[in-house]
Amino acid sequence: MSSPRSSHIAGHRAGGYTLLEVVIAVGILVMLGSGLATLLTQGISIWRRAENRGRVYDQARILLERMSEDLRSAVVFSGSGAGGGAWVRFICDEDYLGRQRLRFVRTISAETSNAILRQGGQYLTITTPAVYDGRNDKWEAAAGNLGAPGGLMEVIYLRDPRGSETYLWRGYRSPVGGMGSLFNESTLKDKELEDFSGKIDDVAREIDRRMLSGRMEVEEQDELLESGEEARKEIEWIMTRFARPLTDGVLYLGFSFWGPTTNTWAEVKPMSAPSGKRKSGPLFHWDSTRAILDWPGESGEFTFRSRDGSLTDSSDDIFPERVEITLVLRDDNSESLYLVERITKSTETFKVSKPLSLPDDENDRYILVGDEWMYMKDVNGTRITVGKDGRGWRGTESGNHLVGSRVDLGVAFRRVVEMPGSRKSRSASERAPAPVKRKES
Repeated sequence: MSSPRSSHIAGHRAGGYTLLEVVIAVGILVMLGSGLATLLTQGISIWRRAENRGRVYDQARILLERMSEDLRSAVVFSGSGAGGGAWVRFICDEDYLGRQRLRFVRTISAETSNAILRQGGQYLTITTPAVYDGRNDKWEAAAGNLGAPGGLMEVIYLRDPRGSETYLWRGYRSPVGGMGSLFNESTLKDKELEDFSGKIDDVAREIDRRMLSGRMEVEEQDELLESGEEARKEIEWIMTRFARPLTDGVLYLGFSFWGPTTNTWAEVKPMSAPSGKRKSGPLFHWDSTRAILDWPGESGEFTFRSRDGSLTDSSDDIFPERVEITLVLRDDNSESLYLVERITKSTETFKVSKPLSLPDDENDRYILVGDEWMYMKDVNGTRITVGKDGRGWRGTESGNHLVGSRVDLGVAFRRVVEMPGSRKSRSASERAPAPVKRKES
């Protein structure tokens, strides 16, 4: 006969969980926990992507409004304003890397509400007045050295001279013209910036070469890094003499101009003269003086070069009707996208680290690999096909790219700005024909 205690214990075990039941319960809990963790991770990822995309859209809105306001305030008549005259220009050319830079003259809408500008020219104590350019303006105005702005100021938009950087710079200066003008090449110092930028690139290549060969001493590395840092400081010193960094993360900034013969925004050849129903595309350079630039060189295309003496003669100056701004900003969501195979100058297809899809809009099919823009023709998972004519877009050149090179899709924004007025050539051959009048019956 079993004791009462043993009977109680046996009954308790009979009502408990078996090992199989415990394993199943634990498995269910693990599956639920894993699913919850996955759901939470995906939710956080979606939230972060939305936050990043929202930040990019806010950044684009601010930048486009800033540029649009400048363009809508542009002066399109050379005789406007005190001290203007021949210095009232609208110039879009290229820097040494082939990227567009835009310079023009605009009105100072806030002159009457700006305490510094109100003092300009009132108490001059020197023969060579200082200019309103964002450098020491408050002190110069208080000292009575700031020149009269005349209601106009020069504005410049340009990319960072270091090809690897994504800063957008904006500069301004008033009064317009004279020594130090943003229209003077000596002010921009393009050649010096190219030399210092090349020095930084040379330092980076030399460090990589020595690291790969295993012959890099600590002292040598410090010396090379110091040399690169000196070049970087020289670049910043030159740039801050006439401009200020407006924002970071700009992968591309482009301008298209509705010229005297333009009838479509499509990227087709701009005709030298209107020709019926034939399409004539926008211009990607502009020279209101018709004496500085000589683009393009192909016959049959609209050219800015007019005649000798055109620089000081404002009678043949021309200004665009509209300006299309194309702005591409870096999207932090594509930070982990990179090349998984080496690219040469002739490569037409390559693989990246993550699968992509081909955008429906043809204008969104550009991809930045290293420092080269390419145009995607087809995407199959992680393999991208650009073809022979898909290399070296947006002012860049086809080049070699190593495994691990960063790949950016970017987020593209476009805006067409109506200029406050326009001025076409007085030459009959460059003006659109007048509409045919219908005969009255």
